[in-house]
Amino acid sequence: MRDSGADGFAGIAPVAQFPPNRYGLYDLAGTVWQWMSDWYRPDTYARQKRAGGIPRNLQGLDTPYDPAEPNEKKRVHRGGSYLCTDQYCTRYMVGTRGKGEASTGSNHLGFRCVQGPAPN
Repeated sequence: MRDSGADGFAGIAPVAQFPPNRYGLYDLAGTVWQWMSDWYRPDTYARQKRAGGIPRNLQGLDTPYDPAEPNEKKRVHRGGSYLCTDQYCTRYMVGTRGKGEASTGSNHLGFRCVQGPAPN
């Protein structure tokens, strides 16, 4: 019903406040839903499978389409937000795909900046 701050932070937690996963990545889920650059289409994985197997580093398609709202241009989001609970939000896991209209903004939507290793 509300953000109680039980994790030590009321609202959005600062970056890297919890241990990284086994790949050394921080904050993949739990603070905000993360916008992806991919357009949302419900058939993205099915199209990839027909094109040659298991999707790897899926880039998405050139155009969005949501049959529930065909005139809205939606992008993928992942990760879940602090507003999620097991009773309410089934998209809390990193591996699930959500969707949102591309101009939507809220305090539980964000993005991730990633820096690769320094060149040798």
